Amino acid sequence: MWQVTLRAADLQPHRIKLDVGETIIGRAPTSTIVVNDPAASRKHAKFLVSENASNISVTDLLSTNGTYVNSERIHGQVELKNGDVVRIGQALLTIQSYVLARSVPMARSHSYTRELVLESLDQHAILLYEVARKLNLVRSTKNAVTEIIETYTKAMGVGVCKVTLKADFNKLDGQEFNRELAKNAIQNRSTEVVTAEMYVPVITGEDVLALIYMKKLSPGTRPFDQSDLQLAIAISYQFSLALHRLQAIEKMHEEESVKRLLMRFFAPLDAETFIKTYRETGKLPGLEKQKVTVMFSDIANSTGMAETLGPVQFASILSAYYETVTDIIFKHNGIVKYLGDGILAIFPERTAQNTEKEAVLAGRELISQFERTGSLEDGRRTVIGVSINTGNVMLGYVGTKERAEFTVLGDVVNVAFRLQQYARPNKIIVSSSTIAAISSDFKFRRVGEVRLKGRTQNVQAFEVFL
Repeated sequence: MWQVTLRAADLQPHRIKLDVGETIIGRAPTSTIVVNDPAASRKHAKFLVSENASNISVTDLLSTNGTYVNSERIHGQVELKNGDVVRIGQALLTIQSYVLARSVPMARSHSYTRELVLESLDQHAILLYEVARKLNLVRSTKNAVTEIIETYTKAMGVGVCKVTLKADFNKLDGQEFNRELAKNAIQNRSTEVVTAEMYVPVITGEDVLALIYMKKLSPGTRPFDQSDLQLAIAISYQFSLALHRLQAIEKMHEEESVKRLLMRFFAPLDAETFIKTYRETGKLPGLEKQKVTVMFSDIANSTGMAETLGPVQFASILSAYYETVTDIIFKHNGIVKYLGDGILAIFPERTAQNTEKEAVLAGRELISQFERTGSLEDGRRTVIGVSINTGNVMLGYVGTKERAEFTVLGDVVNVAFRLQQYARPNKIIVSSSTIAAISSDFKFRRVGEVRLKGRTQNVQAFEVFL
């Protein structure tokens, strides 16, 4: 006894029992097997099953576009055997012997060899065009997984189909499928088949990107056969191409997001260094203890300016202020963080030999810039102040890759922030820890002990002359 499995562009398998005698295949509604394909003739070909059902053949009925057996065009009558594939247009008809399908079980393990992949792709090249077309339209790994589950469910006629990505391989123990078969498929890069269950690895190069699990649920359903194996491997190959493409795109977008994030705070050279580290580790620099010099600068009477000028004009002033300050801070190897009406600049030891000197030079250039231009807005002078402190802080990124924020924590930051009140108009006020490192490079005067809000101990303050 023989049967044929018909798969057209929708990939849905249609199994048809072939009786003894002739079975007409064609586009005509009167055909025994109707192939709704523009390339099919009305009477395209015929199957012939011998009287004792031991033999089966196919004959091309002088069709316009030809009949193909295992990718070769035939002329006249050709004998068929179990597993042969007849192609008419985009429709594939896989020949199966009832006896073989029911009595000879498949081998459990099938190595994912180049020969097996090429054979599988060759047998199902036409149908895979539709699979590739659909996968090329998806724009995320999540959507690709959804699409491939739908494709396998239709094409393989299974009741269950699940996709486990590489990142979740450690969760295989918690799934309901056979743990041993799943791990064998991944470790041995092989397709594992047990009657109505199949485990297919999704492979690119030497890497296993995912595992596909399928199971037939209908009672008395026929076991998976060689044709099913080939189709499953062919589809997994297309899935691997899609996953590889999408993961590359997602990684590129992720790196672009990280680069934009880093460029908000770091000079281009430092940002590239961190991006290189991120590519290698997949992590942004976390909080760590560092000795730094911290500088605050803000616009005096910003509240009054915002009230007088309105949001549009005040936003223009801030934008120009940020642009000027950022260029100066980056020039002196600093990191910049915007604070509404001011900035926080951090000068780590890794970027400069004398962070205190770099901070003071940046402060000098900043004040000089505003004094030289007179104002960032016609008819209005902009007054700023610069305060600097040096010491140990916790510095780095907090949060997740999707929502990370650069921050610096510690009393050193608080002192520098509070010293701002003594830095206006257009002064540079530094702490004793900063002046100790620059006393031979700049002229300065001792302001004396100053009281800072929120602190019980006074702080020694110094003014560095411009």
